[in-house]
Amino acid sequence: MAERKVFIAVDGSKPADGAFNWYLDNVNRPGDMVYLVHSAEYNINMGMPGMAADVNAISKTMKEEDDRIGNLTGNYIENLKKRSIQAKMVTLKGQKPGEAIVKAASEEQASMIIMGSRGLGKVRRTLMGSVSEYVTHHAPPNCAIIILRTS
Repeated sequence: MAERKVFIAVDGSKPADGAFNWYLDNVNRPGDMVYLVHSAEYNINMGMPGMAADVNAISKTMKEEDDRIGNLTGNYIENLKKRSIQAKMVTLKGQKPGEAIVKAASEEQASMIIMGSRGLGKVRRTLMGSVSEYVTHHAPPNCAIIILRTS
C-alpha cells in the first residue's frame, strides 16, 4: 500500500487542534506520513512611515514567534511519536497561511489536507479572506480536502 501524505494545518488554535485530533481518531492508518504545516506570519509594527524601524524590536518579535512555533510543534510531534506515526514539521515563514499550505502540499504531492475552520461570518470572510476557502480552491489535483467546523 502506498504511503499517504497527510497535511494537517496547525497554528495552536482550537479548530487546528480539533483537526489534528480528528485525524488521529478517524483517518489515521499505518504507513501515513503526516506533515504538520504552519505558516509564521510576523506581525511587526514598523512605526510611522518614513521612520527607521527598531531592529531590536523586530528581532524580539520574530524570536517570540519562533519560540511559540517550537512549543506548538513539539506538542503535536510528541503526540504522533507516542502513536508511532511518522511526522515532519513544515514551517513556512512570512507567507500567508493558505498560500503556504497549498505550496507545501503541491511540492510534496499531498494525498490529503485536513484543517479546522473558525467559521468566519460572511462579511469578515469577504473582507479578510478565508484560509480554508483559499486551500479548497487552490489545492493540488487529486488531493482530498477536509475542513472541520468546530463549535
